[in-house]
Amino acid sequence: MDEIPISPGLVGGAAGVVTFGMLAYVTILLFDRIAVGVLVGALSGVGIFYTVPYTIRRADESYVRDAHRNLARSFHPGAAGYALGGSGVVVLALLFVFESVLLPVAAALTLAMAEYVVLSRVLPRAGESSVEDDEGAWSSDDWDE
Repeated sequence: MDEIPISPGLVGGAAGVVTFGMLAYVTILLFDRIAVGVLVGALSGVGIFYTVPYTIRRADESYVRDAHRNLARSFHPGAAGYALGGSGVVVLALLFVFESVLLPVAAALTLAMAEYVVLSRVLPRAGESSVEDDEGAWSSDDWDE
């Protein structure tokens, strides 16, 4: 039987479903709020869904970004994954501090947006080199001119 390679998206989807189920269950178990549990699970699950394929593609040197250039022109899945993955845990942590649900959710979404803005500028896209290969790109020889 031929082995079929498993796509990074499939691995990310499976990890996202497991994360969703686990964090939603823990939140519902601790706070007896189904809607908040679904929100916590969804935020972290979607974050993991974006993070895992991004990480796999960054590690794969044969991955060519040109195949997905139209889809990834303005959206950075790695930055979104890292931002959303942490925001679900932030909601869960802040629920221990505040009785209201609105404040933890608002704080986590604000933090996620700020993280995305910063990380989308800092993180390289999958298929791109994180460092410039050309020595002239980092050389300080032309700074004196």
